[in-house]
Amino acid sequence: MTAVAGLLDASPEAVEQDIAEAYVLVRAYEGDHMVSEEGDPHAEFARLRRRAAVHRSTLERVLTGADSTEETVTPAWHVVSFAAAEQVIRDEDTFSSSAYDDSMGRVIGRSFLEMDHQEHRTWRSILQGGFNRQAVLARREEIRSTVASRLSSITARGSGDLVADVAFPVALTTIARLAGLPHGTRIGTLYTWAVGLREDPDGRIRHGAEELLDTPSAWAPGSLMDLLLHAENPTIGTGPRLLPALRLLLSTGTEPPCRSLATLMYTALTDPWVPALLRTDPSLAPAVFQECWRWEPPLTWVFRRCTTDTELAGRKIGRGELVCVNLASANRDDTRWSHAHLFDFRREPLPSLAMGTGPHTCLGRHLAAAEAQELLPELISAADSAWPMGWTLHTDGPAGRGFRSPGHLGIRLGTT
Repeated sequence: MTAVAGLLDASPEAVEQDIAEAYVLVRAYEGDHMVSEEGDPHAEFARLRRRAAVHRSTLERVLTGADSTEETVTPAWHVVSFAAAEQVIRDEDTFSSSAYDDSMGRVIGRSFLEMDHQEHRTWRSILQGGFNRQAVLARREEIRSTVASRLSSITARGSGDLVADVAFPVALTTIARLAGLPHGTRIGTLYTWAVGLREDPDGRIRHGAEELLDTPSAWAPGSLMDLLLHAENPTIGTGPRLLPALRLLLSTGTEPPCRSLATLMYTALTDPWVPALLRTDPSLAPAVFQECWRWEPPLTWVFRRCTTDTELAGRKIGRGELVCVNLASANRDDTRWSHAHLFDFRREPLPSLAMGTGPHTCLGRHLAAAEAQELLPELISAADSAWPMGWTLHTDGPAGRGFRSPGHLGIRLGTT
């Protein structure tokens, strides 16, 4: 038996069970490691914006909202206004993505997330072939079928959790297919290992993934990994050298989209204007999910390392200092949006920073849009027709500090 056999040759039922077990690991990790907090962090961010655009802080305080009790802390700058945040993430000359060396890099290895300038552009130019609008649109029917099937399962059971049963598996299976993983892959196992939630003491998962990367014919033609494996570019490399890229694709292609879809479903089921207007004008769907991205971006911060002494919003930042860009705060800046704390998809559309901007604009933005575009009508259709006897939703709404979304969307069908 080869190492690959530990990841492949699973029945559809086994793959489904593997996805469910992966979500249990994700939820357990969040329960054990998410810092408890009182109140809404957006209130704290608003207070910071009123005081200044950029604050001298520590990484520990940024991530937790409180001063660390440890003797050693990590100095950091906290960027909270839209203008300053946009300036930082557009300027890769002054603010480098190499800041991720100390976080994601330690888990997955050095990936294109940490790269800047030509090295980063080389990776993007190749991956764009699988992430561009045309490539993603070709998968819309597949995405819609997946969403419909998972909503139908909830209908058949009479209850479920829209995060565990829809958002997470839709996000994970979609990026797995886009990456080109063979059918029968235990993608839940691979994902939880990729993000550091699952141990691999005997190395079977790593060896299985490396063996797959040493077998270019195993990957779906035209898929993301197929494009990388056939790039024939020394900057990219090939074979097992692509393992960090695979881990990053699974990570960034699953967690943020899962959270975005969860927030979108929460909004569609709690704001009566959303389904009411979409029933009469489905073309409003992009306005809905783009406003969701602005209002509650799934990822609160991105990190940069200052490459030279500079000035930002009147504050002098030294070479080598860490900069934490608060996307959630920037996206609620009242100097850019009126009543920015409110969800209002009828507001004048202005680009937010939920998907970044500049040289590091999210590669998966078209995929995120396609997933949202296919989920909304299926969810509203289920609420209108498949759940004719009514339904109740149990949730506390969006929560979390570094990652934000509803952690639970319990749906029960039938009259109360």
